[in-house]
Amino acid sequence: MGVAEQVQALAEPLAAGCGLVLVDVRFFSERGTPTLRCTVDKAGGVTLDDIEGFHRALDPVLDTADLIAHSYVLEVSSPGAERPLRTPRDFELFAGRDIVLAAREAVGGRREWRGRLCGLDGGRVVMACGPDGSERVEVPMDLVAWARLRLPG
Repeated sequence: MGVAEQVQALAEPLAAGCGLVLVDVRFFSERGTPTLRCTVDKAGGVTLDDIEGFHRALDPVLDTADLIAHSYVLEVSSPGAERPLRTPRDFELFAGRDIVLAAREAVGGRREWRGRLCGLDGGRVVMACGPDGSERVEVPMDLVAWARLRLPG
């Protein structure tokens, strides 16, 4: 198990205890500096206080676990208004929101859609597309190349 996966296992319950959802964990080097980035969210969006509180809670847990042998930068951030959707939980949590989704291969003759996310049904992402939302689109989760929330308009 890599560093990001180990951190995720420690951080998910901690985030839940702070009223947050851990969206993503990435461990990478930026300009030669090892960086651990944790992205958190909650219904209605996160505040600076949420981010600071989670950072203060996570930092000593990571120090105690000693998963990273050298110094690193810990970043906690929000995913932003057009956040990516990666997990089944994301597609359930943001049902009712506008999204854009691209598939790895054509589904029904198309590879990209914009529409209202309806949720998941049997491992398929379900969207209401078209001008009046009457076109139902179902894309198997394993064919989703990427998806993100989109701002209306």
